[in-house]
Amino acid sequence: MIRKELVNFLDSIKKVNKQKILVLPDGYLQDFDEDGEIFIYPDFDIFPFENLDISPNIKANRMKTLYALLTKKSATILTTFSSLIKYTLPKNEFVSKKIKVGDTFDLESNVPYNLGYNLSEEVTSPGEYSKRGFVRDFFIPIYEQPVRIELWDDEIDRISLFDTYSQRSIENLNEVEIIPGSEILKFGNNLKIYEERLKKYINEANGKELLTLDQFNTLPGIFYKDKNTILSYLNEDRDIYLINKEEIIKSYSEKEKENYEMCDTELKRKIYKMFSGHNLEILNKIKYDEVKLTLEKIYFIKPKKEDKRLEYIPLLDWEDLNEGDLVVHEDYGIGIYHGVNKVETPLGLREFVTLEYSDNSRVYVPVGRLDKLSKYIGDPESVKISSLNSKRWKNTKQKVKEEIKLKIKELQKIYALRENQRGIQLFGDSELEEKFKETFPYVETPDQEKSISEVMKDLESEKPMDRLLSGDSGFGKTEVAMRAAFRTVVSNYQVLLLAPTTILAKQHYENFKQRMDPFGIKIALVTRHKTPKEKKDLFESIKKGQVDIVIGTHALLSDLLQVKNLGLVIVDEEQRFGVLQKEKFKKLSEGVNFLMMSATPIPRTLYMSISGLRDISTISTPPVGRLPIQTFIGKYSDKLVRTAILREKSRGGQTIYIHNRVQELNELYKKLQNLVPEVKITMVHGGTPKKEFIKSINELYDGNIDLLLSTTIIENGIDIPNVNTLILDDPERYGISQLYQIKGRVGRSNRRAFVYFLFKKEVTPQTKKRLEAIKQYNEPGSGLKLALRDLEIRGYGDILGIEQKGHINAIGYHLYHEMLNKILFEYGINKEEEIQKPQTYTEIKGIKGSIVIPESYISNSIERMRIYRRISVAKTVDDVEDIRSEIRDKYGKLPEEVERLFQYALIKVKANMEGIKEIEIGDTYISFKFENDVNPVIEKYNKYSRKITFYPETKELISYGPKDHMKYMEKVFS
Repeated sequence: MIRKELVNFLDSIKKVNKQKILVLPDGYLQDFDEDGEIFIYPDFDIFPFENLDISPNIKANRMKTLYALLTKKSATILTTFSSLIKYTLPKNEFVSKKIKVGDTFDLESNVPYNLGYNLSEEVTSPGEYSKRGFVRDFFIPIYEQPVRIELWDDEIDRISLFDTYSQRSIENLNEVEIIPGSEILKFGNNLKIYEERLKKYINEANGKELLTLDQFNTLPGIFYKDKNTILSYLNEDRDIYLINKEEIIKSYSEKEKENYEMCDTELKRKIYKMFSGHNLEILNKIKYDEVKLTLEKIYFIKPKKEDKRLEYIPLLDWEDLNEGDLVVHEDYGIGIYHGVNKVETPLGLREFVTLEYSDNSRVYVPVGRLDKLSKYIGDPESVKISSLNSKRWKNTKQKVKEEIKLKIKELQKIYALRENQRGIQLFGDSELEEKFKETFPYVETPDQEKSISEVMKDLESEKPMDRLLSGDSGFGKTEVAMRAAFRTVVSNYQVLLLAPTTILAKQHYENFKQRMDPFGIKIALVTRHKTPKEKKDLFESIKKGQVDIVIGTHALLSDLLQVKNLGLVIVDEEQRFGVLQKEKFKKLSEGVNFLMMSATPIPRTLYMSISGLRDISTISTPPVGRLPIQTFIGKYSDKLVRTAILREKSRGGQTIYIHNRVQELNELYKKLQNLVPEVKITMVHGGTPKKEFIKSINELYDGNIDLLLSTTIIENGIDIPNVNTLILDDPERYGISQLYQIKGRVGRSNRRAFVYFLFKKEVTPQTKKRLEAIKQYNEPGSGLKLALRDLEIRGYGDILGIEQKGHINAIGYHLYHEMLNKILFEYGINKEEEIQKPQTYTEIKGIKGSIVIPESYISNSIERMRIYRRISVAKTVDDVEDIRSEIRDKYGKLPEEVERLFQYALIKVKANMEGIKEIEIGDTYISFKFENDVNPVIEKYNKYSRKITFYPETKELISYGPKDHMKYMEKVFS
């Protein structure tokens, strides 16, 4: 939404060469992006004394604005009255420092913390910093990307910008300016002032109440001697405009009333009154102009933004592996993980992963062989710890292997049938499709581009398309479906889109209509709310070919539906429909193309094993600016619910409250009316009359209501960027994937979202574990990790519902996945690009010298294990060099033992490419053992050796006499 008259007013004052502040009523700032000339100075997004941090983007916008006023003669600031008069970092305390390559930098300096930066393991958001050895990372608010400073002793050797997702440097800089990361600077006299003031007020309140430093995030005024607002940053020659003064005063007064109410003790009220800021009386002391504008709501789509981020969501993350967890070793079976230990061996210092098996026996796995180790994902209740003195593990693997082969043979028959079936080929109109593409208001993510390309290729194929499009809610699956639908219509065929709920169907209808109306495409909506006559007339139009795209719910499964020229069927949330329901569409048109969409991601080869080799496209790159959702799990309280709803209202947003017992909704509706009388509430459920239901949903879309009380009928289909708080009670009644789906209704913009899962009675440990999993996988794009986590907690059967459950539980998901991959390759089912020849790894024995990553270089043991594993599974020279480059960039110059580790890693991949399965280094020889089908080039081994011996029957080559084993192998494999 954007305010047309306001934009025109901004244009009219653009050329005025002075600082300008526009004060707006609450709820309008989110419509604008900063552009170098316009700066946003927003309100805090939490209440006073809440033990939460302010959203990083809000902190950054505020600091960027203060910096702009200090450095720019002409700048336009958009703010609210509350932000205008609240105390901030005083102008004389705003310290900044320029540093450049060659300057000295104190490693032990506390500067980042003192300047308001939060220490983090990895820097991903403004206001964070991290320290690793001789490397310091900062996300300084005035830069688009975070900054990396690399030191040589105490001198700055390099400054660079780096990417938050890959954590790799992308551009070198000669100098950088460090400004405060937030308005609260915790150094020098500031903390002393805060402590003395707090002590004084607590003593006056009889010293019974405790307040912590983290509760003062919205009250910078208590830390400084001088109480300054943003007004103190303005030049004398400036213009202040109050846009719709009466509305400003009204919205400010309402917000202040809520803020004051949230101060639930006399002590908090006194502190807030003294240190929050000025009040309305300041209007009598400042000079300003009143401007009256019509701030009507006009829906619009923000301009395209380039997405340059890299996706990296590892399947097995060492961060998920805790001591006591079950793990699978390819050779030894299922054991218990007991952490990582350093051991001084006769050959040098090594790190080993310790595994425990039955009878208290232990195995020490070198970190160089982590390729054989994976976390156990399956049903922990049904699995037994393996024994090192038994053949059971070997027999179990063989049994699973045979069962997979039987399954694959069945799939081959299905695949052959698919290969022989002719489909409807759709070639479209390249010129029209290019014009339609231009109406997409964002830059496609790499995953979207790949998915669109795969779908278009399918549509042009002689085979019918049968593709699953998988990706988190809000990641852009709908755009892929739109491109496919548009291609179908311009090829003179019709499209059916099946959605599980009325809300989702209506959402698709509105989105498709908005994009396709300019091209004259006729779209119809079929839901249970249509009257029998409306349905009959509509079905007649579809039968005659007068409707191009039909969008609907289960109503589309009616036997009355006949489609004149059906070319494409799109099924959204396909897991919600049965196989027979989907097969019904195939009878409508022979060779029809199918596109299924799902927000529940399932790994590729596993999905193929249960779905008849259906193709799959995955979208896992989040849209630009998507923030992690703040998830709260705990006991229900009226105060908590009221705070959450009012916080959202105070920042101009909306809330959804989900309660899934229809018979109790009316009572809860009345309770919420009494609990938060300040907000407009509406209620919907499956039994809500059609007109009332549509009216309520439209009011939510139009921003006319603050709170929607609903059942899970809104689980799919609500896509409103302004809805950013969700409350759900009795979460123990839901499955983990359903909760994840519901959680996806919020956080669909660049604003921080809040989700509250509130239980009214004690829940079981397993339920708490499931809820904590949702909280843990909080980053955008965590669907795959969460799906695997759900499998780990509940076992595979509940989700996949297939006979493979027992086999997966017996050996764990990862090994099952690997076996499946190998057998698919053996059987020649390698049409899919990801099913390639299974990877084998060369083992090197007898390496002398220390080959560990020192704790002094990388102190985080989880990160060390992650790097060891990545090195151990590297397939090519480029893989090894890429990891080395990344480590060098992120942690600084490599120590000698880490350089040695990478030297051997390069030898390992080069040897592997030559078919060597094992290298053994002795005092006077090096032994190379080759795969059975490999014949080594004897001459090159002989060239750098005193003597070689080759044993053809065992495929072993022994080289005698090399003085420097490393140099010899480097020459042989060069």
